[in-house]
Amino acid sequence: KETNAENALAAIRSSSTDLGSPNTKPSDALPEDLMKAWASIPQSVREALVQSENMMMTATENSDKSSTGEIHSAGSSSGNNESSLGSDDGAAASSNYPLVEEDPISGAKIVLKPLERAPKNVFSFVKTHVDEKEEVVKKSSSTVTTKTTVSTTGRGWRNIFTLPISYDVNMVQHGTLLDPSNPELLMSTGVHPEGYNRRFAVIDEAVEKIYGPQIRNYFVQRKIDLTTVILNGGEPDKRPKAVDTILDAMCAYKLRRREPFLAIGGGVILDIAGMAACLYRRGVPFVRVPTTLLAIVDASVGVKNGVDYCCDLTGESYKNRVGSFYAPSSCLLDPAFITTQDKRNISNGFSEIMKLALVRSSDLFELLEAHGPALVESRFAPNPTTPPGVSDRIIDLSIQIMLEELGPNLWEYKLDRCVDYGHTFSKLLEMVPGADIMHGEAVNVDGFFCCVLSYLRGYVEMDVVQRVFAAMKAMALPTNSPDLDSKLAWQSCKDAVEHRHGQQRIPLITGIGESICVSDITPDELDRALEVMKQFNHYN
Repeated sequence: KETNAENALAAIRSSSTDLGSPNTKPSDALPEDLMKAWASIPQSVREALVQSENMMMTATENSDKSSTGEIHSAGSSSGNNESSLGSDDGAAASSNYPLVEEDPISGAKIVLKPLERAPKNVFSFVKTHVDEKEEVVKKSSSTVTTKTTVSTTGRGWRNIFTLPISYDVNMVQHGTLLDPSNPELLMSTGVHPEGYNRRFAVIDEAVEKIYGPQIRNYFVQRKIDLTTVILNGGEPDKRPKAVDTILDAMCAYKLRRREPFLAIGGGVILDIAGMAACLYRRGVPFVRVPTTLLAIVDASVGVKNGVDYCCDLTGESYKNRVGSFYAPSSCLLDPAFITTQDKRNISNGFSEIMKLALVRSSDLFELLEAHGPALVESRFAPNPTTPPGVSDRIIDLSIQIMLEELGPNLWEYKLDRCVDYGHTFSKLLEMVPGADIMHGEAVNVDGFFCCVLSYLRGYVEMDVVQRVFAAMKAMALPTNSPDLDSKLAWQSCKDAVEHRHGQQRIPLITGIGESICVSDITPDELDRALEVMKQFNHYN
């Protein structure tokens, strides 16, 4: 049977081209006696022989491709962190190994083989690096060239695991999230054993003052004992100490490893709570419940969490310098919370929407032009001049645009990001000691300054800059700051180079709804933009 099997395999090998034709059957390509010999072999033996043959052929093909410099695995520098290794495709796992690739940095040849008990995740490898050196020595009568080749081999293991990131951003029926008859809030905290009747929540101090009784009544009506941590949600309190406060409370509460807790408040509270969730027991689930316009369209959508950090060595404070990428288990969005914000906070939230309109959507910009001022005045409540559904459309568009930009790049492997518009100069504006400027306000000042930079580069005409300026002022958004000067602007560019890995990568608009990233802004260019800024009446 071994001889028959070898004959059959040899015939299959030599006839592989014919067998690849969709109109060719194995019986047409192989002699009848070989087909009978092949059929006489037990099925398990036939499968093992075919698998062995496929692996030998694949290794040979990959080795040939490797010699031409082609790379065959996730070791490439594309930055998308996706790989054929660790694939859920069982067929690929059985036929694509041993796999040969080239290290994009050292040029070493790497041969990987899956381990039997974890073939989709763990691979043994052998690395071979060949270093060739050439030394030329000139003598009086001749030139001597010496070539030296040094080959080194190493071995090890590669572990591949793709994080299954999935979270729902849920739009809740307007004004119903804290209604005891609506189970969504409680259901978001997970399924627990019968009789487990307690929950944990981090709540913004401003939210506690307005909605505290409703929140507690919701859980009382559902016979749940609620433990809360109340924190100030202002930017000055976005510090590591606030994270420690939550961690202490979690330890006292004895939060379970798979028990989601609630984070209810504005963007600062969501950032702090997300940081605590990432750290406690190396990661516990949490549910975002944003209560401000800014948090609804920005902080609640992505996976970034963090705090500002004051460095003892430099004596300086850094915006969002310490943080993590950690996704919530879910988000619950109820726009009814917006109506209890004051006008300044609502304008503050519109800044992030304006940012998205400028870099991605002329339709969204036109909605802001037409209806933004009335929505600020009415605090997002129904009003005579805003058609029904417009406010929901603005929020929906903003969230969809953010998710479209963040979704394929959650971990920011790609650093040229249009959603960084307004986030180059704003960081230092916010950190100026004693400055009375909110996050969204700083973002908008940055955004308008970038509009002027776009104008100086010829990307947009002055009428576009004036149109943007008029829309911003109509929504009570600041367009300049006394702290925006040459020194701060250039330091912001240098900080951007550090944060964005060696390049400025500053987004500029090329039209309303279109943008590019640039990395060659100069101090002289910033000074000229500051001069142009003086042409606008910013403070009336």
